[in-house]
Amino acid sequence: MNLNNINKIHFIGIGGVAMSAVAAIAKQRGYVISGSDGNSIYPPASVVLEKNEILFTAGYRKENIEDPDLVIISAGETPETNPEVAEVIERKIPYTSFPDLLYNLFYDVERVVVSGTHGKTTTSSLIAFALKAASNPSSFIIGGYVQDFKTNFELIDSQMVIIEGDEYYSSFSDKKPKFLHYHPQILLITNIDMDHFDYYRNIDDVMDKFRKLVKTVPPDGVIIACHDDKNVKRLLKDVDRKVIWYGLKGKNVNWKGEKIQQENDKMSFVANKLTTSKKYKITLSLSGEHNVLNTLASVALLDHLDCDLQKATEKLVEFNGPTRRFEIKGVANGVTIIDDYAHHPTAVMATLQAARSKYPESKIWAVFEPHTFSRTQATKAELAEAFEIANKVIITDIYPAREKASDFRITSQEIVDEIAKNHQNVAYIPRKKGVMDHIVANAKNGDVVIIMAVGDFNKIALELIDKL
Repeated sequence: MNLNNINKIHFIGIGGVAMSAVAAIAKQRGYVISGSDGNSIYPPASVVLEKNEILFTAGYRKENIEDPDLVIISAGETPETNPEVAEVIERKIPYTSFPDLLYNLFYDVERVVVSGTHGKTTTSSLIAFALKAASNPSSFIIGGYVQDFKTNFELIDSQMVIIEGDEYYSSFSDKKPKFLHYHPQILLITNIDMDHFDYYRNIDDVMDKFRKLVKTVPPDGVIIACHDDKNVKRLLKDVDRKVIWYGLKGKNVNWKGEKIQQENDKMSFVANKLTTSKKYKITLSLSGEHNVLNTLASVALLDHLDCDLQKATEKLVEFNGPTRRFEIKGVANGVTIIDDYAHHPTAVMATLQAARSKYPESKIWAVFEPHTFSRTQATKAELAEAFEIANKVIITDIYPAREKASDFRITSQEIVDEIAKNHQNVAYIPRKKGVMDHIVANAKNGDVVIIMAVGDFNKIALELIDKL
């Protein structure tokens, strides 16, 4: 793509977290930006757009397409369903996806891509935070709003950029995963799990896309990977690139997490570089073994880059992380309210394990809004077991996102019936008001309520603080 002849760029679907970040980066690079989305745009994207003075329209209309030189179309928009996309095609205006544009905005700097089914956003945020703490700040673009930076991106005068590499497809006209656009010099892989059931056929299909990603790493590039994940080990078994392994298990790792302890609101562990005598005691405000792994990944990267690890690890205790990742919204009448993005059974289990380690004596409420019919249908068996740690489980109506209920047979009641086979205290409460009323009436001092949702159902977290 030759951006030299581009002046005006219009973003269709600008309300996405990543889309808003790319739009803001493009504006800072000097392009004239406009955008549109559905009937509403909510934080964090709306905050980023307003902060960067980017005008956007709520509601898709062909009149929104004035005279752009280039149009960026988000993955969920098609010419059949979106009048703006249809207008772009009708008028033969050049268009592409945001990952394609993002690569072209950063083609001339070193690209560190953080990939994996789970943990990408937190790991990317940890890396950006640790680099800054080590006095080696980098540009970054992350699929979540990072509390420590009060943004989801940062563009600075740096020869490196941290990019969260999503495995979902790029656009209606480009069905390859977003991460295949980025061609990383350094690739980080947190884990590989079956997800995006409307796109991937099975785990072998997922593995195939990750193999293609690995092949985009140049011969002199580096892969930093989690040794604890069986699919990651299988992926990299015979790879001809340098691999730096991290993990909590076994001896065949470069960086190992040891002596994990949870004390009140802090978790500590030792990052041990087994090939040397380097050891670092790290204290975090995060909880859960998955966050030890996320931190180890960032430590392995900074070590590879010859950063000041002592300086970086000492500051990690101040790291708050991205919003909606075990984000404590407040305490009301002794009830702690937590907002979390978990929407896959693996993430639900990790979130609840972190909650139990942080609040060992508390009654834990898990309020879960299933995300997409395809994922809910495909993970019914895993969801039935994912809530074992919780004392009380509430399942709401399924959030359809881009899907139609009429295309699927799965219902929330079926999920409740499955969970009930293993859990005595589970209820189906379809709507937000009913959930609110139930929690307000039954939550007690010392309880922990975790809201797990992808869409704006999470607003219930702040509303609960007002009502409790």
